[in-house]
Amino acid sequence: MNLGLYAETYALWRDAGWFPSRVIILGVGHRSHDEFSCLPAGYKTPLGEVEADQAFHTGLASRCPFPLVRDTRAFQGEHSIEFVVVWLQALRDLFFPSRSFTILPVLCGSLQENVESGRPPSDADPAAVFAKALASLPGADDPDTAWVASIDGCHVGPRFRHPFDADEKVRQLVASWEKHLWSVASSDTLSDFFQHLSSNSNGFYFDGVGVLHALLHGQKLKAEIQPTVQWHDPSDQSLVSFTRGLLIPSKS
Repeated sequence: MNLGLYAETYALWRDAGWFPSRVIILGVGHRSHDEFSCLPAGYKTPLGEVEADQAFHTGLASRCPFPLVRDTRAFQGEHSIEFVVVWLQALRDLFFPSRSFTILPVLCGSLQENVESGRPPSDADPAAVFAKALASLPGADDPDTAWVASIDGCHVGPRFRHPFDADEKVRQLVASWEKHLWSVASSDTLSDFFQHLSSNSNGFYFDGVGVLHALLHGQKLKAEIQPTVQWHDPSDQSLVSFTRGLLIPSKS
């Protein structure tokens, strides 16, 4: 885990003197077999308890003609949600001690069938319906509501069952591939985003496909990121990439 990227990201809120009252956390469903799920559950950490936003979950459920969660166990020990909660608590306790906040934890999948076809989900696809429903919730665009995309980047090397090392040549190839992926991470170029993933069947195991789709399909956004950082472990010649940035309104 790259602690510096976490710190730099949340420092933006600190420097702006801003802290949300509601946080929609879109994480990766590492243990989930579903393409999306949402559980009205709070989290308890060493820094205290954070309650779920029950009203938001109820509103979301009323907009979706299907269950929002089928396996609650997928949320247990899910670090893409837990890490965010801890960082939010630490930021609040250090700089905004008078503030309280609720969370809406969401897990998203890989959309591998869409990756293979090179096409994003159609408007009638449950993943697209879910994204639109989430974006349309009253209060979703309030100034006191924050959206956090908690994702990993690429996972490459023997640790991730690749038959090759993440040597210098491979690291450069991954960096170039991921740089282009982020350049088309926009609502206006969502088809290009999936076509690029399809070019190698997401063989570098970029972990944020479902999360970015949920945001880009549901709203008119585009990614504005800082340079991607590769965490490389020479002990087994594997890497994980991390990126921080913002999803800002698209001009079109």
